[in-house]
Amino acid sequence: MVDDFERVVFVPVIHTDKESVDQVCKVVSATRPDVVAVELDHDRYKQLLDNDDQKSERPSVTGDVAQDLLQQFAQLENALGDVTGSEAGEEMMAAIEEGRKIGAKVALVDRPLKETMRQMMQIPVDELYRLSSMMPDAAADIADGGAGKLFLMLKEEGAIEELLEQFRAEFPNLTRILIEERDRYIAKALHFILGDVDGRIVAVLGAGHIQGVKRALRDLLASDAS
Repeated sequence: MVDDFERVVFVPVIHTDKESVDQVCKVVSATRPDVVAVELDHDRYKQLLDNDDQKSERPSVTGDVAQDLLQQFAQLENALGDVTGSEAGEEMMAAIEEGRKIGAKVALVDRPLKETMRQMMQIPVDELYRLSSMMPDAAADIADGGAGKLFLMLKEEGAIEELLEQFRAEFPNLTRILIEERDRYIAKALHFILGDVDGRIVAVLGAGHIQGVKRALRDLLASDAS
């Protein structure tokens, strides 16, 4: 008998990577899950549905530094998408579309963006500014042709984990809010879905979330068994 954890098929993706779009379609089609779970919340999903406005519309927030930083992240994703030909969120929408073709349910399992933004407003401003100050150089590197090298590096074994450790050391509060707390939120959503369906779940998540979500989900399932 397959245990609950093994019923979840994790698909790590790199945002704005065309290969990730193809991969999620293949996995969903081959697995034919009961549920396709994607790293989106309802607001982000609505933005992606309205493709013409997705680059300009962002939820409002009172806290300029936090808002500007998230907008810089979005602009970087858009710049990468211009280079790769795969728009931000395309892999998630492809998973949803492929799931609907086979009659799977769709679950939006990410924490609401507005809640993440609200928590970012509590982060010490110097940490936000330090990351914000690095963004122009990253954008310039992409413009100078660095996107290809970036994607090759991210696909090397262990590269994502190493980058996360570096980010955690430099930006501990941002790591907690942008990664660790969202990992736990997603794991709780998958845990709930496992109790609701008997079949498989395909979980399409950014590669940086996979290990944290797996750990958190294993802990939740272990608590069920104890």
